[in-house]
Amino acid sequence: MKLAAPLLIAVSLILVHPVFSSGARPTSRNPKCHENERSALLEFKSTFFNKSLCDSYYHPIAADLESWRVTKGEGEDCCAWDGVECNDETGRVIGLNLEHSCLYGPIGSNASLFHLVHLRRLNLAYNDFKSSQIPSAIGNLRELTSLVLSVSRFYGQIPREVLNLTYLSFLDLSYNDLELKSPSLENLLRSLTKLEGLNLSNVSMSSPLPDAIADLSNLTSLVLEYCSLKGELPVATFELPRLETLDVSWNENLSVRMPEFRRGNPLKSLSLSETRCSGQLPSSLGNLSSLIELDIARCELSGVIPSSVGELARLHTLDLSENQLTGEILHSLGKLVGLTNLHLNYNQLSGEIPPSLGKLVGLTYLDLGSNQLSGEILPSLGKLVGLTYLYLSSNQLSGEISPSLGKLVGLTELCLRSNQLSGEIPSSLMNLAKLDTLKWIDLSYNRISGQVPQWLLNVSTENLAHLNLSNNSLTGFSSYPVEFKWANLWTLDIRYNGMEGPLPLLPRSIVFYLASNNKLTGQISLAICQLNSISILDLANNEFLGVLPSCLGNLSNTLSTLSLHGNRFYGRIPQLKGACELKMVDLSDNQFEGPLPRGLSMCVELEFLNLGNNQIVETFPSWLGSLPNLKEPQSNHQYFPKLRIIDLSMNNFSGGLPSKYFDSWNAMKFTKPDEVVYYANHIVEPYSFANLFVDYDYSMTILNKGIELKYDKILEYLTVIDFSSNGFVGEIPSSIGSLMELHLLNLSHNAIADSIPSSLRNLTKLEALDLSKNELTGKIPPELTQLTSLEFFDVSDNHLSGPIPREKQFNTFENSSYKGNSGLCGAPLTKKCNDLKASPPPPSDGVSVKEEPRTWIKELNWKVVLMGFASGSIIGVVVGLNYTVRIERWFVNEFCQGKQRRRRRHRRRRRVV
Repeated sequence: MKLAAPLLIAVSLILVHPVFSSGARPTSRNPKCHENERSALLEFKSTFFNKSLCDSYYHPIAADLESWRVTKGEGEDCCAWDGVECNDETGRVIGLNLEHSCLYGPIGSNASLFHLVHLRRLNLAYNDFKSSQIPSAIGNLRELTSLVLSVSRFYGQIPREVLNLTYLSFLDLSYNDLELKSPSLENLLRSLTKLEGLNLSNVSMSSPLPDAIADLSNLTSLVLEYCSLKGELPVATFELPRLETLDVSWNENLSVRMPEFRRGNPLKSLSLSETRCSGQLPSSLGNLSSLIELDIARCELSGVIPSSVGELARLHTLDLSENQLTGEILHSLGKLVGLTNLHLNYNQLSGEIPPSLGKLVGLTYLDLGSNQLSGEILPSLGKLVGLTYLYLSSNQLSGEISPSLGKLVGLTELCLRSNQLSGEIPSSLMNLAKLDTLKWIDLSYNRISGQVPQWLLNVSTENLAHLNLSNNSLTGFSSYPVEFKWANLWTLDIRYNGMEGPLPLLPRSIVFYLASNNKLTGQISLAICQLNSISILDLANNEFLGVLPSCLGNLSNTLSTLSLHGNRFYGRIPQLKGACELKMVDLSDNQFEGPLPRGLSMCVELEFLNLGNNQIVETFPSWLGSLPNLKEPQSNHQYFPKLRIIDLSMNNFSGGLPSKYFDSWNAMKFTKPDEVVYYANHIVEPYSFANLFVDYDYSMTILNKGIELKYDKILEYLTVIDFSSNGFVGEIPSSIGSLMELHLLNLSHNAIADSIPSSLRNLTKLEALDLSKNELTGKIPPELTQLTSLEFFDVSDNHLSGPIPREKQFNTFENSSYKGNSGLCGAPLTKKCNDLKASPPPPSDGVSVKEEPRTWIKELNWKVVLMGFASGSIIGVVVGLNYTVRIERWFVNEFCQGKQRRRRRHRRRRRVV
């Protein structure tokens, strides 16, 4: 979460060293500066000043070093140079403010800067010293009272020589890559006893805040965020007599015990976010009468917000977000008329939004999202005319969108996502859409109905970047063709509505275009090939038809996700051209023909490929094994070692089982925690202040035993082999027993012969084993009773003989698991083993034991599912899918109740154009 850090840097710099808020420019000096100091400054400039960098800085330059030159006249006096401060009596250089002065390059103790031994104030913030260590020569500047080296790319241990700077009042080393371990923080505090301001943010310490902090009686500002502090914050910290700013946020291992605050406490800014200050807010918060900023977000707080918060009359920022606070929002918050930022999101607050919030006319940021608020959006919120961010998402708000929101003429982001809002999009929002400031509109996951109004398309919203109307009941647009005019539109999400008509045309700026699960019709226009910034294109589950434009292959250098499944596209899949950034491709459930595009072999980031339920004609795609995310180099003879799921079911594969593949499937061999993690991509939203990204989950539609199920998410931990309903022959390789992570093994409906290998006993995580309808002989290995996770077992319709094991899980399997094996005996069958004579297997006519002729298989198109894991996420290939990857639901629906279900074959459903 260090993205928040830059927002705080500027504030902390001002608090810690206000003397450097602007450059020092003396108007006259008497006497002039000393020659040796002028030479040192010129040498420092020639070594580090890089004028070309100045153009890249967004902040004003504190000192123009181009003014540092020797000419006849006033320029010879270095005391008149920009950023240089001299003593009026001695002419010695006592101050340098070189913040944002385009300094660049590694710095060492030999730098001429350290010849200026009379320096009292030194500011080198916001420069680039190329990961140098802070030179030990800093200890030579013993007269320093203020040292600011923040955000200047210093690296490594803070030198011990800093302890020599005993006159320091202000020390800011924040936001570099520094550590403070030897010397320690305690050494620093015991040496620099005159400190008034200390900012060591982002300095790694991995230590508690020592009790020595209590000795710094002059301290007014203490900023130690992101410091890896641990232990418990000393209570004496809150009792420092002059402390105005305390920020120890983002130290997740630091415990903070909330004290009882005394009256007259000078605190103006208190930031404890992302620490462990569990418990309740004390009612004595009201005693902090000087408080301007209160940030206790993500702090494990519980209980209600104390009413005394309404007494903090000077408060500008109140952030209590991401805790477990309960109760209602205080009506007394309406008394905080100076409040500009109010964050109460991600709590368990209930009740209605109090009308008194309408009195906070200075409010610019209001976030009440992710609570349990109910009622309607009150008209009083329309009085907050200065509001720029309004987030009321993920509550239980109902009724229509209040027309009063149209009065918020300064609004930048409006998020009403995930409520129960109904009615149509109100015309009053037209006022917002006309504004150049509006960047973000999210009305998704509500009950909004009707058409998208024409005015929304016609207004000139030049800066609009994100429009999300998904998961409503919108029926389409008021006129066609639909053409969005917003030149900077980044995201359009209209998924899960009932929208009809052709596909809307979008500007070239679009990056995320999500229009799946509607009733959109027609062909894909060639104009889609102009979207040269597109990253995710999701048009799945509509009624599109026709041939895909061949130029769609040109977008592979920007596309990461392409989902067109569940339409009526036909013809060949476009060949990919140029570089390929694709991670996910789903073209399943269409009518594509021909071979796979060989350009897929260039997609080195490919994680998910689903081309199932088409008319693809191929052989086993061994060339896909060259993808670096799927397998090791060919020279190692590895085949898909990261594979986690493979489904070749319902095809016409033949020959022996690929034992050489089993030996290489390392991801199925080694332990992986069964975490409930889903496979997804991320939609990054740089324009949103509150939402950095949202998940775009990969999904599948699966036909399993006649039941079509849609899975909106895919569990990452599953391992599956399904070779059912093919023409595989030969034996079950014993090497399959090494795949100890397997959850499901299905080899049914083949012509596999010989015995069941006892090595299957190693598959201790196996939950389903289906070997039915083959030509297996011999006994059921008693070692299989070690499979204590087994919930489904089927060896029916084979030539097995001998007693059925009856231990552990095998006591739960019924007759249907063993039927069609005349040589089997014992419970649960009625045939007793001692009454049975060996029955010879029926004669083989060389035809598979499947219930139907093999001819129907020849009509099926080639399908294969390959999915694997890498770095904790699914990596692999899906080229067809008709078996469940959600094993849990499959067990419950099909087997766990112990009910017999008749097995039927399912011919692939084909769509008619």
